Amino acid sequence: MTKAYSLQDLELFLRVAESGNMSEVARQLNITNAAVSAAIKRLELALDVNLLERTTRSLHLSAAGQSLIPYLQQALGALDDAESELRNLQTAVAGEISIGLPSDLGRHLLLDILDDFQQQYPRIILRLDFSDFMQDLYRDNLDLVIRYGELSDSSLIARKLCDNHRILAASPDYIARMPALEALEDLVHHNCLYFYRNDRPYNHWIFYRDNKRVEIPIKGNRHTNDGDVVRRWGLAGHGVIYKSALDLTEELAQGRLVALLDGKYQGQSTPIYAVYKQRKYQPYRLTALLNHLENRFKTESILNTQ
Repeated sequence: MTKAYSLQDLELFLRVAESGNMSEVARQLNITNAAVSAAIKRLELALDVNLLERTTRSLHLSAAGQSLIPYLQQALGALDDAESELRNLQTAVAGEISIGLPSDLGRHLLLDILDDFQQQYPRIILRLDFSDFMQDLYRDNLDLVIRYGELSDSSLIARKLCDNHRILAASPDYIARMPALEALEDLVHHNCLYFYRNDRPYNHWIFYRDNKRVEIPIKGNRHTNDGDVVRRWGLAGHGVIYKSALDLTEELAQGRLVALLDGKYQGQSTPIYAVYKQRKYQPYRLTALLNHLENRFKTESILNTQ
């Protein structure tokens, strides 16, 4: 039911009742006496009672006004408490954050970054969902998803964390016992280990050479829907892999994998994005996490893959 008075009218009446002086309230709030008087008249008309007893020299609460005061103090106090609690919820870095992560990147890079975040904010609770399928923020009840590649859904927001690209790699053992790989076209003579992207086999590898797109159909005796498994197969010497450079940084640095055809092609671009829902009021814990991710991707030297 629509009220004929406002919250401001209630607040003005309470201030007048506490001070006993309408002019003083008007002065404190930098408004006119007429505005204060009109607010109280609106309240009286809506409640159909006289709240104040006025004379030319004094102002007193009526019996109805006196009975209203404790209820009004309780109601406005509760509203202040509610607003304060909401502000705390928005500004405190606390509560649960549900995050969707690619399997390989999530396990071998993001877990450490998220551990640091949780150590910094111990009141945070993390729920992690690992998958190489395209995760849906609404269907999967996620607050944030880390994705490779550009965003297509206009109802979501994407914050770019870093540039990234795919690279060809294999173990030293595999390289030693297999035919030389001197050009992209030689991939047809190699066992290529690939994964599925949203239920479709990624068995046509895309490269760029002299700024021209090159698509190579590949074959292999192992394929999976888990990018981490592909990396493990590559480390075990089962074949050639074509994966995100971020997923292979440590193995390449340690010599457990070797980059192939270095300088003879440009790998497919796979920038990393944090994707989240459009919200008018975003919990500050999510803002804090986004800032943490962005700062870590900018400052960590091992992330400079291009």
